[in-house]
Amino acid sequence: MSINNKYLLFGLLIIGLLFFFMIKEGITNDISDIDLYKKLYNEFNIIFPNRNRNGGGPQYYNYIVNMNPTINDYKRYNKFYCAVSGSLIDPERGEENIYDNIVVKGIDNNYYYGKFYRCCRPCICDIMRDNLVLVEEYNLSLKDGELNHYVLTINDPCHENCNIPEEVTSFNCKNNKTNNGIHTESGRLIIGILHDVEEYNENIHNMKEVNEYCYERNNTPIDELKYGMGNISLELYLCN
Repeated sequence: MSINNKYLLFGLLIIGLLFFFMIKEGITNDISDIDLYKKLYNEFNIIFPNRNRNGGGPQYYNYIVNMNPTINDYKRYNKFYCAVSGSLIDPERGEENIYDNIVVKGIDNNYYYGKFYRCCRPCICDIMRDNLVLVEEYNLSLKDGELNHYVLTINDPCHENCNIPEEVTSFNCKNNKTNNGIHTESGRLIIGILHDVEEYNENIHNMKEVNEYCYERNNTPIDELKYGMGNISLELYLCN
């Protein structure tokens, strides 16, 4: 074999190794957000066999985790549905139109600031109301490694002391536990994730506009709520 051929083979080997490690570390990204969104959209009937997605955040989350995606794809998939309503969120609406920065209490009694992807703005108020939804740190094994991040959780509506609203039919309850959902170590049910999380600091994080927007809604009795999901999601979260 000539010296030139040896150099060629050695170069191809290096390129192959680099490509392998790029895939392993999730650096390559051949699938666009639109393609991932369409995949989730096309599997709607599998996630919700009766086509009712009301309050269906836990079912989306469960389905995505069981797909065993890469860390990068996992984070992207969890931007394509509203954890409160169960509505799909088309990324073609533009990043600035599909999320708000919110503050949510943690199970550790600290407050956390991060991005919440939503279908419409009333859902951000429901997430922040009365500490019914709590943030938890959560470690998850995915296709290309471990991810330590923050998830949004509720008390499991399938518990015997809870009443699931009649408008919500996506929960598969078995032995007082949601069978088509994922629970944290605390036993709470994951409805979605909070993105780009920081511990809340009122001197750094400006919540004035969001708090003003949510003031009226979050001071209205739950059974009188209109717009967004009305009272449906909050009735689902009231289990204690």
